[in-house]
Amino acid sequence: MRCAVYVRVSTEMETQKTSIAHQKNYFKKYIEDRKWQLYKIYQDIESGRSIKNRVGLQELIEDSKKNRFDMILTKSISRFARNTLEGLILIRDLKSRNIRFVTIEDGFDSEEYDEFMFTLLLSIAQKESEKMSERIKFGKLCRAKKGYYNGSHAPYGYKKIDKYNIVPADDITNFVVKKIFSMYIEGNGLYKIAKELNDKGYPTPSQAARKKNSTSIWHQSTIRKILSNRFYIGDMVQNKENKPIIVKNTHAPIIDTVIFEEVQKRLEEKRRKVFKTKHLFSGILICGECGSSMHYKKDKESYICGKLNKMGKKYCKGAYVKEALLKKIILSQLKKVVNENICKERFLNEIQNEIKIKEEDGNIRNIKKRLNELERKKDRILDMLIDEIIDKKIYLKKIKKIEGETRINIEYMENIVKKFTNSKEYVGSIVNEIFILDDIDILYLNKLVKKIKIFKNKEVLIEYTFQV
Repeated sequence: MRCAVYVRVSTEMETQKTSIAHQKNYFKKYIEDRKWQLYKIYQDIESGRSIKNRVGLQELIEDSKKNRFDMILTKSISRFARNTLEGLILIRDLKSRNIRFVTIEDGFDSEEYDEFMFTLLLSIAQKESEKMSERIKFGKLCRAKKGYYNGSHAPYGYKKIDKYNIVPADDITNFVVKKIFSMYIEGNGLYKIAKELNDKGYPTPSQAARKKNSTSIWHQSTIRKILSNRFYIGDMVQNKENKPIIVKNTHAPIIDTVIFEEVQKRLEEKRRKVFKTKHLFSGILICGECGSSMHYKKDKESYICGKLNKMGKKYCKGAYVKEALLKKIILSQLKKVVNENICKERFLNEIQNEIKIKEEDGNIRNIKKRLNELERKKDRILDMLIDEIIDKKIYLKKIKKIEGETRINIEYMENIVKKFTNSKEYVGSIVNEIFILDDIDILYLNKLVKKIKIFKNKEVLIEYTFQV
């Protein structure tokens, strides 16, 4: 019996690395005791419920397709998958290739238990994962309100002395933070500051934190982030993605408050100036050679690689293009994809004023709302089964009824969408509306184009907002 082993922990903390070692040792002995053959141990150190982001698991799946083992062993369902649908699809795929799946803690064996049992275990694992996530979020929220830092690594220029206290670092990073603020106050731009730090070889934030795949290059965005961070005046700002929690004077400052406020004033003035002078391709035009944003040069009516423009050929020998030529290239490609009706569905969704589908669109919204209700209903029924309020027979009967209604609603919605996405008349009218003057309107450009890469040889690659 050829065995593959899958082990996983959610973070890179030392205790969890120890857990990985324990799991490996356990499975080696487990396989040896049964006189089976260990093919390979696959591992992931990563947080999250989605299967697609786990490199080790993806490698295991690919090897299973090549018939390299007969069995998969893992500690528990929750180590393998915490998303019910993804886990169920994966197990079905393994069973179709006669690969046995066994978990130790749950006592699950795909040769002995049916799919219902596995679905039940997956659902429990998913719910426990969601509850754990909520507990972690709540804990971080409480810590943030008390002024405790939640990050794994202290901000650049600081160091953690324990889980509650952060102090200014006694190394070069402290000096670099002060240098960044000093240079900006003296009138140096973000690129000039970055170039100075790169030339001096000062460690970047990712290098100081010793992160995997850390970069040794200072970027404009990194400088701006440091200049905008209130942490450097002694204030703790957390929970930024929701309602920010600000607690003042939680730690020793590195930067004087007066200097910090002056920097914020200048950054805002710069932001407004850039916004007012925004050109047609600003924000979406990227140098294909190095990945930097391209800058518009008014005197030459051209776009040039920002890194090349500010830091010189040492950092990029990149792209340069006249705006008139670029408009001609982009317009030609946009006309081509639109006239071939590649983007019909996207147009119908994005430009609803030109398409009279208000009633049908309302129906689609109602159907989606009902589908969400049916999903919640399935969860409630599963809870009732777990709590033994209903038995398996009643559970399956109710689920079958819900799935039947779900299928009907999906088919109805697909018919509505199909009716309009197949209409060349609507698409044709939009094409004529957009390109009637044979020019590019910035409003429609932003609707159609996400990113444009231009290379040194004038090759242009367009990343659309729709599927091509």
